[in-house]
Amino acid sequence: MLVAIGHIVTAVLAMAAFLVKLGALRRDPEDPKIQASVAICLGCAVAVIVGWAPVYTAIDQATGIPNVTKILENGSVLVVAAAVQILFLYLGDPEEAPRRLRVRLVLLTAVLCLMVAMFVAADVAVSEPLRFAERYAELPEIGIYMLGYLICLAVAIGDILRMSIRYAKFAERRLRVSMRLLAIGATFGAGYVVHKGLFIALKLRGVDPPWSEPIVSQALITLALPLVCISLVLSSAWKFADAVRALPRRRRLYRRLHPLWYALFQATPTIALDPPRKPERARGVLLSAGQHLYRRCVEIADGLQALGPLDPGVIAEAKRSAAGAGYSFDRAAAAGEAAAILVAMQRLNSPAKAGPELQEEPGLEPQESRVLHPDVEADAQRLALVSDALVELLARDSNSRAVVPAHRK
Repeated sequence: MLVAIGHIVTAVLAMAAFLVKLGALRRDPEDPKIQASVAICLGCAVAVIVGWAPVYTAIDQATGIPNVTKILENGSVLVVAAAVQILFLYLGDPEEAPRRLRVRLVLLTAVLCLMVAMFVAADVAVSEPLRFAERYAELPEIGIYMLGYLICLAVAIGDILRMSIRYAKFAERRLRVSMRLLAIGATFGAGYVVHKGLFIALKLRGVDPPWSEPIVSQALITLALPLVCISLVLSSAWKFADAVRALPRRRRLYRRLHPLWYALFQATPTIALDPPRKPERARGVLLSAGQHLYRRCVEIADGLQALGPLDPGVIAEAKRSAAGAGYSFDRAAAAGEAAAILVAMQRLNSPAKAGPELQEEPGLEPQESRVLHPDVEADAQRLALVSDALVELLARDSNSRAVVPAHRK
């Protein structure tokens, strides 16, 4: 019962990790690191699922070849180990990785061919989902089969332990946790190799080990594979948790940006990638608030560029007035920019459209993109202050009330 529960839990975790990484692969199908992560999770899932006794027996019966599932199970474990090595190769030295990758693939192919040849040569006529090693380890062919399997796995686990411990020293906190989980999983994998090797050696010498090989092997695999899968998706889980925590803040920022966006949208409607049916109303956003916030900042930046240069004299005068009224430095700067935006909008909408002439005046430089920082929320905070100041300015002018809807918090 415990073995079955371990198989089911591990399979569910492995499939969940596979689906997460598959989504990442769809977004970036050319990234070899993501490809390796998908192979790791898929290999873990296959190894656990086919190793479960009901599935193992069903495959044997469907193919008519007793214990053929053992090759699929052990081969999947080797693919997982090789894929983790490939992942670290591309993390460490992407330029050198393809050459070193070929060496790993040649070794993996040679071992798999050896295992298949020894399996075909051995007499394993009775299907044994759990006690394969106990029943057939004394056969020389199976001894060679297991020797090649364990040596290849030991080399891979040694690389994984060495590289995960090395990278954990230099990684930031969250990545360091993932690396340590991977190292712990590899440690259980090393325990599996040592246990299996010792058991096979005793059986070949005609000694019956005093413990149950299936229980120990399955326990070590059940501990190793989930840790490997969790280490790969932990960063995605953290990003999702961060997005959920930031959701209320980002939604507030999105609503605060609407008055500024709407004013620019009326002046230059082409800034909207997907124009809303009712642009005067800020549409609600849910889990995609981060993407909507980024898109809104980009559209505002495009609108500001379309306005042309902002008059530094207007900015300075409005900033001094705001500072004299007791505004903080950031709010005073936002008030200056908001006043200059209103002047630029009036200039854009005027029949003369003095933009070209103003471009030639000294002190009026072309307007650059205002979304330059990788921290989108920092840009959104600054633009939200400008939006708030714009609402205040429009509220003072009764003739401009219809231009931008009053901001509702």
